[in-house]
Amino acid sequence: MKRYKFGDVCSRLSSGKSIRATKIQDDGDYPVIGGNGLRGYTETFNFDGECAVIGRQGAACGNVRFHSGKAYMTEHAIVAIANECNDSHYLAYRLSMMHLGRLSAQSAQPGLSVKTLSRQEVDLPSLKEQEQVVAVLGTLDAKIEANAKLNGYLAA
Repeated sequence: MKRYKFGDVCSRLSSGKSIRATKIQDDGDYPVIGGNGLRGYTETFNFDGECAVIGRQGAACGNVRFHSGKAYMTEHAIVAIANECNDSHYLAYRLSMMHLGRLSAQSAQPGLSVKTLSRQEVDLPSLKEQEQVVAVLGTLDAKIEANAKLNGYLAA
């Protein structure tokens, strides 16, 4: 394990862009991803790839999820793409264990800044070890998701 500043292990660490509420629908070509996850769908995208998505504002700021594919990332989400020496999916797993909400500004509307996040120290293994962890945890995540779908079908 080696310790890094989080900003040094990312090729991109920035907020998404605003989108008008009228552009967000119940269905569409691309998911709209905000700080708390899926907000709906739209006909355009501003992201294509793999990243950790970190909630930037609100009561759930600091929550982390992984995204792969095309999407519209809103201004309420921080997009973290690993550099060539790291794995974005691993970063999402690692960040989810760091309780990032504790870093939010203490105000009526909690918020997490990109600058604050970029200065956080994170211990990371080699890229090969990161990929091994992602393979194991990814398999477990897929099983959990399949079980959740099955439970939904059974409940219906």
